[in-house]
Amino acid sequence: MKTIILATDFSHNANRAAHFARQLAHDQKASLILVHAYQVWPDNPAKTGDFPLSVEATRESSEKALRRLAKELNELPGEEVPIRCIAQEGHAMNVIRSVSTAEHADLLIMSTVGTAPDSTQLMGSLATEMVAETEVPLLLIPPGITYDGLKNVVLGIDLATPPNAVALDTVLHFTRSFGSVINILCISDKPTDTDTRQQAEHIRRLLNQQPHTLTIESGEGIYDTLITFAHTNKADLIIMLPQMRNWLLKLVSEGETQRMARLSDLPLLSVV
Repeated sequence: MKTIILATDFSHNANRAAHFARQLAHDQKASLILVHAYQVWPDNPAKTGDFPLSVEATRESSEKALRRLAKELNELPGEEVPIRCIAQEGHAMNVIRSVSTAEHADLLIMSTVGTAPDSTQLMGSLATEMVAETEVPLLLIPPGITYDGLKNVVLGIDLATPPNAVALDTVLHFTRSFGSVINILCISDKPTDTDTRQQAEHIRRLLNQQPHTLTIESGEGIYDTLITFAHTNKADLIIMLPQMRNWLLKLVSEGETQRMARLSDLPLLSVV
């Protein structure tokens, strides 16, 4: 892993996510890019603060805040991490996607809660929206989480749909770099079915070089089954693979990964 991007709106929870990102970058010997999207007028009525008319003044204020955050992060224990700051005008989602692509990011990190925390669990946030829009793996950090390594990981797989081979390879790349044990939870409505067990064994063979466990459980509610399993196994991180949904379904409903991001109290890595 070479480049990690941390998107921030300078809220309290975003700053906590920045601390998480800095420590992860330190462990991975990666560079960290702090990104902030600014607008002359607020894009969210719940936001408060001064919004000057001058684009230049807004840009300078954003850059100053980014430099202050970078200084704070490199005052944390351990060797300094290479940190760059990027402030761009525009809608946050567009800016984050643009910078992630231009910088060839290996990982994007965001807090699940930003400037409107009270509505996040009910309606979601920019971070949960990014699950469906990002083109790089997205690590979402809920409030109250501190970094203590990512040694114990839970990977949720729905056996009704074979996992994407490229995404699964990405998961293996990340977990090897983290030095993680993968606890695979295979969810099926027919857990004792012969085909189900054969599919699970195929996944086990794909991971035979990686320390792992594999559990098959029944459950219609993916969120409840997965989060209970993660807490039982004292997971540091939940990983979810991309879900294939047509454009109409994307318009009218949120995916399981988005729902997990909205409600989970554990870090969530959404692999693309």
